[in-house]
Amino acid sequence: MTQAQIAKRQPLRRGAGVLDLASDLLGFWRRRELLWHMTVRHLRGQYKQSVLGYAWAFLNPLSQMLIMSFVFSTILQIDSGYGVPYPMFLFVGLIPWIFFSSALSSGTDSVVNAASLVSKVYFPREVLPTAAVLTKLVDLGFGLIILGSLMVYYGDPPEATAWWLPILFFIHMLFVLGLSYPLAALNLYFHDVRFLVGVVLTLWFYLTPVLYPIDRVPDKYNFIFELNPNSLFINAYRRVLLQGESPGLDRVLLGLVIAVATFLIGYYLFKRMEPGFADRI
Repeated sequence: MTQAQIAKRQPLRRGAGVLDLASDLLGFWRRRELLWHMTVRHLRGQYKQSVLGYAWAFLNPLSQMLIMSFVFSTILQIDSGYGVPYPMFLFVGLIPWIFFSSALSSGTDSVVNAASLVSKVYFPREVLPTAAVLTKLVDLGFGLIILGSLMVYYGDPPEATAWWLPILFFIHMLFVLGLSYPLAALNLYFHDVRFLVGVVLTLWFYLTPVLYPIDRVPDKYNFIFELNPNSLFINAYRRVLLQGESPGLDRVLLGLVIAVATFLIGYYLFKRMEPGFADRI
């Protein structure tokens, strides 16, 4: 089948209005069974031909926690500032960061990695980055099991305000999806994008209070962290898990507005670039 024939099989894009965006989202929702199938397929292939298999979902965050805890609490002697052992402070921030970085990287590569499928049959292409992000929820679940074990070990169980976690994770996931959509499309057009994402994630990690409490940041640099959505999310996780405090309705609403806006803009950009996918494969 030629590229022209493939392009003809794809629906023509209408004007990029609000109604068209809503129609695309509704069509995507109707294909949720396909999304589930692709997520399971992606999950099965994630550790395919790996000797340890899903054990890597435990070993990766656990090894990072042990190494970082040793360096930053033993050698650099950084205090958590939350009145809890540093490993627990670190892991509460590390789990969502690992989810964010791995989901964004996987989502960026999703369309390129499924190029053979994209060239054979038409389906909503947004299924690919969405499935890649949803797959990382399994790794997130394993990380939460480690966190729960760590809290039991230190005799400091989660606070009652932990019921906020599903809400916070859902908002965080919307934000990741919103970034993944345009990056997945751009990575098909420009293969340098995957390398750029790696560099940006490294810089973003150190500008996010994962390793250190936010109150250690000098006042003149606070604006950087105010502009960083991941800083907002990770501070909220620590408030509800370690301090037993509400994340603050105003902060939750701010995070929701950022996440929804990022999702809609990212989805819109993805659908605008989608008709050109066949010509790039």
